[in-house]
Amino acid sequence: MAGCAPQTGDNPSGTWSKAQPKTIQDGIEIPLFTSPAAQLNHAMSGFRDKKEKSAALRAVITLFPDCLLERGHAALGLAYLHLEPDYRFARPLDVRKAANDFQAVLTDYAFLPDIQAKAHWYLGWIYTTLDGQPEKGQAHFHTIVQNFSQVPMNLSPPTPWANLVYSHPPSRAESVTQKTLIKYWSQIALLEIVRHGTRDEAVTAFDTLYDKFFTSTETGLALKTMLSNEKLALHARPLVEKYLARFTANPYLARDILRLAKGNIP
Repeated sequence: MAGCAPQTGDNPSGTWSKAQPKTIQDGIEIPLFTSPAAQLNHAMSGFRDKKEKSAALRAVITLFPDCLLERGHAALGLAYLHLEPDYRFARPLDVRKAANDFQAVLTDYAFLPDIQAKAHWYLGWIYTTLDGQPEKGQAHFHTIVQNFSQVPMNLSPPTPWANLVYSHPPSRAESVTQKTLIKYWSQIALLEIVRHGTRDEAVTAFDTLYDKFFTSTETGLALKTMLSNEKLALHARPLVEKYLARFTANPYLARDILRLAKGNIP
């Protein structure tokens, strides 16, 4: 195969035609691309069959042994496959398998910040949300904030629901900054610390979000979380007016924040 750079003639989206060359992976026919990016994009696209998706992801690893970034993203996709088709109904055994595979990714791709940040986020989410070990999960979120604060999110959202809530784009040009156009793993890690950490951890994480990512949706969700908790509301309430004066990205989130600030549960 060619090197790790994009190749002329490949569709970077990973779409393919019936006339395209094929390869066999795990007994399944997979379209063959000349660049790892296109091969990965194909593997990350929608598949009805879980085995076919697994084969497509494994093909990236097999075909491009020197392209560590794409191999790392394929390994992340394989780890998440244990939780498909719906993580909410994943068996405890599958949750443990996913956690073990994400942990292996941390070991195998130790020098790739993009892969490390995403693997830590998934482990934090699994332990906090699916495996009933919030303290173990928090350690991974803190690692992202401390060691990978400037790693941007790319290729895919962190979880299936990531863009389903309050994903409205900003409505005023002045509210859009470079930091709102680029999303960082540390933003959602800080939000999870606000949601699941101790009081002191939540306050520190919220203040960091408020200072560094003022107009982000994550900051708004963190503010809503703070206002929903009697132990945290006293710290958050004085910041509501200033935040709402500048935050214009989503009227529904702003409405919820205002109702909570007034003592009304939305």
